[in-house]
Amino acid sequence: MVDREWQEVIDAISARVPELVETFLAKVLADPAYSESKLTIDDLRKSGEASFSTMLRALGGGGPELEAVRALAADLGARRAQQGVALDSLIRAIRLDFSVLWDAMSDPGLGADPALLVRHAKLVWQIVDAFASRVQEYYLAESEEVERADADLQHQYLTQLLALAEPTAADLARIAGALRVDVDDSFFVASIDRNDSLTVRRRLRARPPRDPAVFTYDQGHHTLVIRRRPHGIQGPPTFPELVLFEGMAVAVAPPADGVEGIRIAVTAAREIMKDLPMGATGVFTLRDRWMSITSHLLTQVGCSPASLVGPALDRCTPVERSRILETVECFLGNGSLLETSERLDVHRNTVVNRLAAFKKYTGLDLQQPRDAAMAILALQ
Repeated sequence: MVDREWQEVIDAISARVPELVETFLAKVLADPAYSESKLTIDDLRKSGEASFSTMLRALGGGGPELEAVRALAADLGARRAQQGVALDSLIRAIRLDFSVLWDAMSDPGLGADPALLVRHAKLVWQIVDAFASRVQEYYLAESEEVERADADLQHQYLTQLLALAEPTAADLARIAGALRVDVDDSFFVASIDRNDSLTVRRRLRARPPRDPAVFTYDQGHHTLVIRRRPHGIQGPPTFPELVLFEGMAVAVAPPADGVEGIRIAVTAAREIMKDLPMGATGVFTLRDRWMSITSHLLTQVGCSPASLVGPALDRCTPVERSRILETVECFLGNGSLLETSERLDVHRNTVVNRLAAFKKYTGLDLQQPRDAAMAILALQ
C-alpha cells in the first residue's frame, strides 16, 4: 500500500517536472560531451521530462510502473548510443536525476516531513540506479550493433577506394562522405601483420571518443590502419599514432594527401611491410627500407644492381676484391676520405687508390651522388 503522505510528495514534485528539467539541463550542459554534442536542447528537454515523469510514477505506483521505467531506459540507451554520446557522460547525466529529485523533495517550501524523506531515500536511489543500469545495458548492446554496422560500411567503401579501378572525383567525394572525413584531409597510413590486428583494434576501442577517425582494413596477410590526421599535423608519425603499435612491427607510409592519396600510401606501406625481416619489431618507414625495397624491385624486373658490381670485380684477385669492397662500404657509410682512412687504419692515398680501382672496374665514381646511390643498392 502506498504511503498517503509520500504520494502527496510525489504529486507535488510531479507538478514541478518542467522546473526539474530546466535544473537538470543547466547541470548536464556543463559537461562538454553534451554541450558540444549534436544533441538539441529540445531532445534533452523531452528526454528529461520523460525520465522524471516516468520515475516519479514508479516512485508512487510501485511495481507496475517499473516496466515503464525499463522501456524508457531501453529507448534512451539505444538512442544515445546511436547519437554517439559517451557512456560515462550518459550515466553521469542520469545520476544527476537523483540529486535534482532529492533537492526538490528536500526544498523547505515543499514542507515534506524529513523523516518521511529519509524512509524513502533508498527507494528513490533504487529507481534511479535501476534506470541507469538499464540504460547502460541497452547502450552497450546498441553500441555493438552500431560498431558492426559502421565496420561493415567502412569496409565496403574502403574496398571501393582500394580497388584496381581508379575512383573518379565523384567516387572519392562519396567515399569521403561515407567515412565522415573530408576529401582533402591528410592521413596516416600503416601496415601491420594481420596477427597483430586484434591488439590494435582493442587499443582503438580504448581511445578517447573525440580522437580523429581511424579505419582498419584486412588485406591478405596484412592489416591496414588509416588515421585521419588533425589539421596542421605534418611530417613523421605522432605519439598517438605510434602508441597503437607498441611491441609489434609497423610499416608507415609517407603521409597521404587527401583521400585519393590513401591508395598509393597503402601500396607503400605494404611494400615496406613485406620487406621487413622475420621477427622485426618497431616502426619502419621508407627512409629505413628504401634501399632494400629498391634493390628487390629492380631485381624482380631483371635489373639487379648487384650485376653492376659483382661481375666487374671478378677481374680482381680475391685479396684485392676484399680490400676494395671493405673500403667502398666504409666510405659509403660516412662519405669522408679522412674518416674512412682512420677507421680502416690506412693512409688517405690508399683509400683514394682503392676507390679509383672500384671506379676502374665498375665505372661507378663514388664521389658522384648518383653513382654512390647505385653502389649502395648494388652492395645490398
